[in-house]
Amino acid sequence: DRDTDKKRIEELLEENMVLEIAQKQSMNESAHLGWELEQLSKSTDLADSEKSFVFELNECASSRILKLEKDNQSLQNTIQELRDASLTSRESSLKFVELEKENQQLSKKVICSQEQME
Repeated sequence: DRDTDKKRIEELLEENMVLEIAQKQSMNESAHLGWELEQLSKSTDLADSEKSFVFELNECASSRILKLEKDNQSLQNTIQELRDASLTSRESSLKFVELEKENQQLSKKVICSQEQME
């Protein structure tokens, strides 16, 4: 009986040690998984904040593009107005030159007429 009990106690002690080792491993794995979960949570928070930052940058860039497009359109309109004004100015200058020539011709005719009358 004693030998049987002794063997049974040794078996139980051995089984107890195996269970303790398994429990420690399980605790270590659990702690490690908890740490991994925490890291994932942090990286998710970081990814969310990065996404938010990227979204904010995109919004800012879009707003800036719209403003620049509006400014560009305004400048295009100003250029067209200046071209039109320049064309009108050239036409006026040409007309002025023609009128000056005509005036000179008429002045010569008047002078000739006066000389003939004298």
